[in-house]
Amino acid sequence: MGIRCFIAVPLEQELKEGIAASVTDLRKSDADVKWVRAENLHITLRFLGETEEGFLPVLQEGFSTVASRHGSLMVGLQGIGLFPKKGAPRVVWIDISNYRELAGLHEDIEGVLFTMGVKKEDRPFSPHLTIGRVRSPKNATALFRALQAFGDRDFGTLRIGSFSLMKSELRPEGPEYTTLKEFDLKKEER
Repeated sequence: MGIRCFIAVPLEQELKEGIAASVTDLRKSDADVKWVRAENLHITLRFLGETEEGFLPVLQEGFSTVASRHGSLMVGLQGIGLFPKKGAPRVVWIDISNYRELAGLHEDIEGVLFTMGVKKEDRPFSPHLTIGRVRSPKNATALFRALQAFGDRDFGTLRIGSFSLMKSELRPEGPEYTTLKEFDLKKEER
């Protein structure tokens, strides 16, 4: 049995607080959404799933190499939307803008994982920040109306100076995340 893992970019506390305030407003729709707790907000770079503990040191070595090839970068957090765009929505998310460098980091992580025998993801990288998971269509119309007010809201800019290998434990009250190792982006600026 392994550890449920993923690779993520942490958010600064100020951004978490601003997003949490918006979620408080969205809750008023009384839609059947499991909202992400502020302390769990992050941008997922890659979900790994069940990972053998013995494989973690190899992953950490590979991710350290990736981190040494990238400098800090910036992305924008702007607008709220739903996935999928057609049919019943399942995820409420904040859009990530100006993510070309983040996509490069993701691609480098994918490359390292592939050399270690981890299958590449089937879908293209679509960076976003999940803020809620829709459980049923209850009050969906009210949720859609509430989301329209946030359509293009600018939540700010995130300076990314690191990414983390995270452990996820599923609990009845919601997932609990633990940082296993943080990788500072260290490439020297010229």
